[in-house]
Amino acid sequence: MKSTRIIFPYLLVVVAAIFAIPSFVLANDFRMETEVFIEGGSRPATKSLTLFNGNTVYDFLSGEQVQGEITVFDVSRGRFVLIDTDRKLKTTLTKDYLIKFLEQVKSQASEDVVSRFVSPKLAQKFNPSTKTVTVSSDHLTYQATGIPARWDPAIQKYRHFADWIARLNSTRIGNLPPYSRFELNRVMAEQKLMPKTIQRTVMLDRVGLRKQVVRSEHNIHWQLTNSDRKRISSTGNLMAACKEVSVNEFWQTQSQVSK
Repeated sequence: MKSTRIIFPYLLVVVAAIFAIPSFVLANDFRMETEVFIEGGSRPATKSLTLFNGNTVYDFLSGEQVQGEITVFDVSRGRFVLIDTDRKLKTTLTKDYLIKFLEQVKSQASEDVVSRFVSPKLAQKFNPSTKTVTVSSDHLTYQATGIPARWDPAIQKYRHFADWIARLNSTRIGNLPPYSRFELNRVMAEQKLMPKTIQRTVMLDRVGLRKQVVRSEHNIHWQLTNSDRKRISSTGNLMAACKEVSVNEFWQTQSQVSK
């Protein structure tokens, strides 16, 4: 009985301490800063800050042609909300919309496009000493170096986002279908790695004389800052204040602004 009197108050203190921990600490939130370089450029063409907060991902994009663009991925509801901060417009794309869009792309693509980018024959390699993953076909190569995650749930959380943002990006004019990127994401997750650098090389002709090289550099911090949380809060307020428009109207408005 004496030992019970000692242990029981101690357990109460431990339980109280657990419930006193802020929910965001238990949620394994993290942030990723990304810079994208095109054709070996010394200055990034675009930058993004991606905040993983519970079941929502906030992606803030900046660059010469994408100032003030925010993407909110609501995992629980299965949807993206795109926000044009300059024009105070927003549009919503559901997972079903993106799936149907890609099915339509498949049905309308030529046999050449299907064989090169929709259903490519991919080879995978992994170098454990350098933590480098390579996914390649005759026309496209991804080479990524990774780092271990601080906690395992972050790996699947990032992979889920990366797969769906690849689908979303494929709806933009000039972007590639996402299927090769899916394979890169799968192999990276299988090796329990988060991206540090990713280089994509696309052959623009049959003989490899013309190619496009895009490189991204990723910097991961394993907790959100106070500024991040304020930014998330202000994004919620902005989203509520923006006018909802159709997807076509949103893209059309953005293209007119970029011109």
